[in-house]
Amino acid sequence: MDVMSPQLMWIGTRCYRVNQTKAAAQEELSDRPQGYIEEDTYGDDDREEEYDIEPNDNGKMQTTFHVPSAFYAMIIGAKGMTRQRLEAETKAQIRVPKQGTTGDIVVTGATRKSVAAARSRIELMVLAARAKQQFTHFLSVPLNVPDVMKRFTEFRDRVVRKLPVAFSVDESLFQQPEKLHLTLCTMCLMDNEDRANGAQILLDCQESIVTPIVKENGPIEVRIRGLEYMNDDPHAVDVLYAKIESPALQTVADRIYEYFTTKGLMQKKYDRVKLHATLINSLFRASQTEMVDAKEAERKRITFDASEILRLYGEFDFGSVTMKEIHLSQRFSTSCTGYYEATAVLKL
Repeated sequence: MDVMSPQLMWIGTRCYRVNQTKAAAQEELSDRPQGYIEEDTYGDDDREEEYDIEPNDNGKMQTTFHVPSAFYAMIIGAKGMTRQRLEAETKAQIRVPKQGTTGDIVVTGATRKSVAAARSRIELMVLAARAKQQFTHFLSVPLNVPDVMKRFTEFRDRVVRKLPVAFSVDESLFQQPEKLHLTLCTMCLMDNEDRANGAQILLDCQESIVTPIVKENGPIEVRIRGLEYMNDDPHAVDVLYAKIESPALQTVADRIYEYFTTKGLMQKKYDRVKLHATLINSLFRASQTEMVDAKEAERKRITFDASEILRLYGEFDFGSVTMKEIHLSQRFSTSCTGYYEATAVLKL
């Protein structure tokens, strides 16, 4: 890690520095992340007002919160060293459920400040660990209305059948028409409580974010027109996207993304959501049902030459959609409608 340009992490309005420890350096060699995240000492680390911290029966201060069991070992560390270090540095006691069981993390200390410091450190560790996992869920806006699916099918047929052989793309690389969607953001939800939390956070966005924007702007119209890719070489493309035109949706997406980051389900990596609808993905070649191991799929990723597609159909019009729902969608799933299974649905 470059000490002059460290990795930064945003949670709400706070900025944290990701510090690399000796353990973290070893992790880079083993590709098994175990590092921890320490709050930037130049910032204000007093977060006790954000937490539910109450006196327990012994007169000490205590807070209880959920952490997926997959992260218990990371919090404890080898031979308990990570937990011991956290307890020594924050002067708080950390109780973690035994591996193989479920429950809450309990932090106890003499002062609210020490309890808040320990909880903050644990939450930052968990947030960093989530970011290193393959995402399991994503917020999506369905685009699978008849007119858009029809135009997408026409686009697919033109590309598959009319392009010169040198530029042809196999039909298996295309998105399924019933699963056409635009993505707002992705996240890793590790257990049932995580999923319930994610669902509630999405539903909370209705009153605080979505309804006021709809009242001010009317129904949110989404125009799907044009093509783009996100690497530098059109001759070696992994994914081809449709462009999304909708100022109102951009505002909704940015605010929802900001809200989810403040709740600790994802890291803040950018200031503005890149709205996009996947049309062609080289990973779809691995399995048309998308039910493949993520690492195995990455090994099967093969780029394709999109230059001729962009030249001929760069301004292709896929139509418009009036946004009616935002889904918390489950990756690698298919519902009875052909769309992704929904953990929660926010209706406009």
